[in-house]
Amino acid sequence: MEEVKKCFKNPGKEYRAIPFWSWNDKLISSKLISQAKDFKEKGIGGFFMHSRVGLETEYMGEEWLKCVEDVVKASKEIDIDPWLYDEDRWPSGFAGGKVAKIIGDEGRAKVLAMKILKGPHELKGDELAIYKSQIDGEKIKYLQRIENKVELLEKEVLIALYRLIAPKTEWYNGDSPPDNLNPKSVNAFIKSTHEVYYKRLKEEFGRTVKGIFTDEPNIYPYLWGGEFDVEYVLPYTDIFPQFFKERRGYDFFEIAPYVFLNGEKSIKARYDFWRTISELFVESYTKQISNWCKEHNILFTGHLLEENIFPHAILCSGSIMPHYEYLDIPGIDILTEVKYEFLTVKQASSVANQLGKNRVISETYGCTGWEFTFEGQKHVGDWQYALGVNLRCQHLFLYSLRGCRKRDYPPSFNHNPSWEYQNLIEDYFARLSYILTLGKPIREILLIHPIESSWCEFNGRDKSIPQERGEEFQNIISALLGIHYDFDLGDETIIEKYGKVDKEKKEFVIGEARYKLVILPQMLTLRKSTLFLLLEFLESGGKVILLEPLPEYIEGEESKDLERLLNHKNTVILKGRKALTENIENILLRRISIRDVVGQEAEQFLYMERVFNGKKIFFIVNNDRERGYEIDLYLHGEGRIEEWDLFTGEIKNVFSMPTEGYQHLRVKFAPADSKLYVMYPGEIGKFEKPKRIQKVLYMEPVFEIERLDPNVLTLDTCQYKIEENWSREVPIWIAQREIRKYLGMINIDHNHGIQRWKWVNTPHSKDNTKIELKLKFQVKKVPKKEILLLTENFDEIEKIFVNEIEIDKIDRGWYLDENFRKIPLKNIKEGENVIHIILTYKNSTELEDFYLLGDFAVNPKREIIEEDKSLSLGDWTLQGYPHYAGRMLYRQNINVEKQEKEEIFLSIDDFSATLIKVVINNKECGLIPWKSYKLEITDFLNNGENKIELILYGSLRNMLGPLHHRAQKIPFVSAQSFRVEKEEYTSQYVFYPYGLFSPVKLEVMY
Repeated sequence: MEEVKKCFKNPGKEYRAIPFWSWNDKLISSKLISQAKDFKEKGIGGFFMHSRVGLETEYMGEEWLKCVEDVVKASKEIDIDPWLYDEDRWPSGFAGGKVAKIIGDEGRAKVLAMKILKGPHELKGDELAIYKSQIDGEKIKYLQRIENKVELLEKEVLIALYRLIAPKTEWYNGDSPPDNLNPKSVNAFIKSTHEVYYKRLKEEFGRTVKGIFTDEPNIYPYLWGGEFDVEYVLPYTDIFPQFFKERRGYDFFEIAPYVFLNGEKSIKARYDFWRTISELFVESYTKQISNWCKEHNILFTGHLLEENIFPHAILCSGSIMPHYEYLDIPGIDILTEVKYEFLTVKQASSVANQLGKNRVISETYGCTGWEFTFEGQKHVGDWQYALGVNLRCQHLFLYSLRGCRKRDYPPSFNHNPSWEYQNLIEDYFARLSYILTLGKPIREILLIHPIESSWCEFNGRDKSIPQERGEEFQNIISALLGIHYDFDLGDETIIEKYGKVDKEKKEFVIGEARYKLVILPQMLTLRKSTLFLLLEFLESGGKVILLEPLPEYIEGEESKDLERLLNHKNTVILKGRKALTENIENILLRRISIRDVVGQEAEQFLYMERVFNGKKIFFIVNNDRERGYEIDLYLHGEGRIEEWDLFTGEIKNVFSMPTEGYQHLRVKFAPADSKLYVMYPGEIGKFEKPKRIQKVLYMEPVFEIERLDPNVLTLDTCQYKIEENWSREVPIWIAQREIRKYLGMINIDHNHGIQRWKWVNTPHSKDNTKIELKLKFQVKKVPKKEILLLTENFDEIEKIFVNEIEIDKIDRGWYLDENFRKIPLKNIKEGENVIHIILTYKNSTELEDFYLLGDFAVNPKREIIEEDKSLSLGDWTLQGYPHYAGRMLYRQNINVEKQEKEEIFLSIDDFSATLIKVVINNKECGLIPWKSYKLEITDFLNNGENKIELILYGSLRNMLGPLHHRAQKIPFVSAQSFRVEKEEYTSQYVFYPYGLFSPVKLEVMY
């Protein structure tokens, strides 16, 4: 284990994050290379070169490809891994609009639409099939396929099927979503993307260039391509009828209306339809690209769309898990600070375990907002890693912060103030990633995935029944995790291909994974292959649990073979989650117990167990971010236990007691805390007596402070004038909307329009129109030092007047981003001040908020006042710094008398900051990255008086926004969050609180 411990201290780049690097402006190779070097310094392992909102260099054009080449070449010298991304923004498959241009309608997504007609006069002549039927509500009483001319009897109706092409939209650069069910469309995508990259980077494929990411490919355009003007719509492609006939053995159009409507054949029709759709998507898209990647020696990774919600997963993919067979690194997408999206992770990590794929990647942290913290990074990552993720793809690292880009599902990690210490969180997860790729996870339960039962229940329109089944399945997943029985999910496509039974060991086998117990949740149908494997497993002595209601069909049809499963002596039939959790311990040996103070399994805790070279690895996570617990931990096996500190890399023995085949530890977990243990079976540990808190010293509630960055006052409203009359005072983004409408320019309110590279360099007839702005702010006390105006529109500004006196437009450098330029202001006075700006407006102009920077404070009325130089415990936004976006130093002296063998730890139960740096007696002694962390400061303290300085790192939230959304903490932060109107809008400023909220403690341990 010595080599493992050495690697654990400083893992290599292969265990480090590969973030989305947003290429989102006019690209310059030297700037890209500089950023790549910065990423390497911060502990990043690689990056995906990802076209995003705001790109002004033609996607896949010569300049784009030259930048890719330059970055790949530089990456070899930097020793960082460049990865490709396969699309202009997302979702993948349309190549920025090139696919449809290459092959026309074959490259555009299609749907199958059903209409119930009033009579033959409504037939248009382009029907795929026509039926005469009698319908009661939405139930087919009988169905007859017919020709166009027909007479209807009383109460009969005509049903017609149509093939519709998805409408063109701005998001797809003015074209339609791609037809990812059509192998020709996918082949055109490969030729216009993958093969173009290969031609330019051939020598680096599989060497410097490790792989390519595919993002949210899907088969149903409703999420991104608008709605259709018909009620009944299903994913479709022109080759589907032929493919259906090959796979299912009969004509799809003989039963097609039963997919949409209820009738005696609906269960079978829907099962066959969705199964075929799922198979076609895998064959056309994922398998085809996977084969290309293997032939060209690069890895294939990415994630599907809508992985977590049954009806959406069915519409967008048919099923999710079969795609993971063809991804070298299966991937998922976890947005926001959600902590219970267990299904998404388990689907990917299960196939990875079964098919011997040792990496699972998560595109994560998107939409959390600018206020996202180190604690948030740790917590959201920890619970995913406990369930099988071991590689992070952070969303996002921005190339440019200018204009619309700052609102692209923030945060941007490389722009927030805490970026200078990003290596701390990168080291943490690199260590965890390294450890969780050693050996194999121990999961002895197989939980069959019921997505195929939902196929039988879903007509593409009524989502309630599959939604209910999906929610109940997720409840079962949560219940098993809550009683600490780990498991894999079993997809029936994967089982059919890789499943078998080891009769000698009484194990159900899928690929490389082995299971002692199989659980069937509430299911409606099973595959024949699954049924016969289960029967073979039962006959060998294996155990199967069925939860009521029991399956009724085999592949959508009634079958007497089910009785053999239901009546077998080794089948256990239970009703409900409670019965499952109460009975499972009677069937399968418990490997781990995490008990609370009353002896119950603490359901808030997640874990992973792995076995490596005879050693046992346990990663345990408190998934409760609000509450800490003292728990009794029982780990199966007996032997010495070490705790491996993921934050510092230190390793120490911990005290534990052997107890009836388990090693028992009593451990305190803080909120969102996690611990990594390694057990050495058969070895005896040496322990020191654990130290306990002897006393606690509290610092005073008022601190001397020093602001380490300029204070900010955001100016986000203005009056504007295009010709003669001044407008009312409006938010600047509203002013931009009205100006662009007046000038006949494309609307850029939100981030959902045609990509900028498509239009931004085309001259507009109203380019160079003179626009005037008035920005107002109040001053109660004029600062001694100058105030700077920060603007993203420096180049467009022709003249500036302050209180009617023209000043020089002087460039004092940049702040936050090279596009944010500082201009010194003069003639500031007490009372109302007016900045009058005359600028040249072009089609390319993004008129953004302005900011005042300087040495001042801002009171709750948003008046500039003199700074107090002190802060009390509580929110600094209420104490002079509402828009502040930087670092705040809290300073205080405290007397300490140290005794021999005492250890002293500094901790803060409640604070709001991305992280805190601690400096004692002018020496930096460490960081507090999350509330649960206790920093040892013993060696930095003197006997007597000590100067303690705490540097709190804020964020860009209160500077960049959202500032007028009624919610202080927005669960899902998108561009729309910054552009709220009506119900969500408030004219008041809504700030996120920052500061120390509980006393600073010095805990003396002995």
